[in-house]
Amino acid sequence: MFKHILKLIKVQGEGNAWVFTELLIVFILLWWSVDMFLMQGVVALQPEGFSVENVCKVTLAARPATSPAYVRYEEGSDEMVKNYLRVIERLRTHPDVEAVTYCQPHSVPYNYANNSRMYWNDTISAANGLVYDVTPDYFRVFDIHTADGGSPEQLAAALADGWVVSRTLEEKLVGKGSLQGKRLALNKGDSTTYRVNGISAPVKKQGFDLLRPVAFMPLAEKDIYAFNEHDLALMQICFRLRPGIKGSSDYAASFKKEMKQSLTAGNFWLADVQYFPDIRRRFLENSMEVNMHRMSVAVNVFLLVNVFLAVIGAFWFRVNRRRGELGLRMAVGSTRRDIRLLVSGEGLLILTITAIPALLVCLNLAHADFLNTEVMKVTFGRLLVDSLLTWGILAGIIMLATWYPSRKASRLEPVEALHYE
Repeated sequence: MFKHILKLIKVQGEGNAWVFTELLIVFILLWWSVDMFLMQGVVALQPEGFSVENVCKVTLAARPATSPAYVRYEEGSDEMVKNYLRVIERLRTHPDVEAVTYCQPHSVPYNYANNSRMYWNDTISAANGLVYDVTPDYFRVFDIHTADGGSPEQLAAALADGWVVSRTLEEKLVGKGSLQGKRLALNKGDSTTYRVNGISAPVKKQGFDLLRPVAFMPLAEKDIYAFNEHDLALMQICFRLRPGIKGSSDYAASFKKEMKQSLTAGNFWLADVQYFPDIRRRFLENSMEVNMHRMSVAVNVFLLVNVFLAVIGAFWFRVNRRRGELGLRMAVGSTRRDIRLLVSGEGLLILTITAIPALLVCLNLAHADFLNTEVMKVTFGRLLVDSLLTWGILAGIIMLATWYPSRKASRLEPVEALHYE
């Protein structure tokens, strides 16, 4: 059967030329599209490295100086910061609260604020990464674990007198090596260095983001005494609920109502309490990355539909044009199963032959860096999966395109087939 099909393709060479050309172009485009889909899938399935379930965010506001109730402090007084810390302490002692953290606005997930720096392992090895200024309880609140699966408490202890870096930043600086116990500088050749006391699991900034290189820097209580009232009001306060307490939007609203008076101190007052999964949902609905992801999916689906229609149209027309030949085969003894196998096998063999030059083009595209390497390096396994999926998709479309017309042709009566001939 194989040799017979090969002879048929060779005999119909001129007639099959346009089919080969169409499949060549379609295979290359679909191969690139499949790779893009796979990389998006890999990013979407990567764990975020943190959890916002049962986490709430507290927003404080500060009274303006024009307010009649504005509290004025004596020059040099630290009462303003003490009032801020009183709010944190009252929040920490609430029976439903397990842990509380306060941090800079750029240090929480699901927001557009970013702060990044270059980190130097030596005078040669450097990498750009995000800066997270946080308190030790940050790891408990967002349930961030060590790279080897250790508890958030280990990272909290590590941050007390040094830095914690994400595994992604560690890989950028030392590859498969370890930064544990080493010192990093913020400027090339700087004599001031900071000890890395812990390595966290890889973390993202948001859901469909790539894993980001991050350095967690300790935000000590003494550091915030240099802040003004406006800076303190912008600080992000987050808390995790104790096990057994179920967080929700309703819980956040109830908590705000309950703590309205307690979380007021000096010029600080409670503006809002939000459930973090709600923040996540709203952020992702309007996120540029998510919108780009949706657009990419739409473009790829549009391409796939066009590929489907083009291939089906080509093979449908090709089989219908040969109805007389197929009917004549029936007349001389071929079974209906033989006809269907012949047509389907011919289509799959044409696809396989076309795949050889198409894959050569695809490999050259990969060599020329047309593929995304931020998510995954271009490896033999990745190229193999792309190629097999592309072949499989086109094989399925060809089987569908040849099934109905070959079935119809196989039901031709011998007399009608001879009439065609």
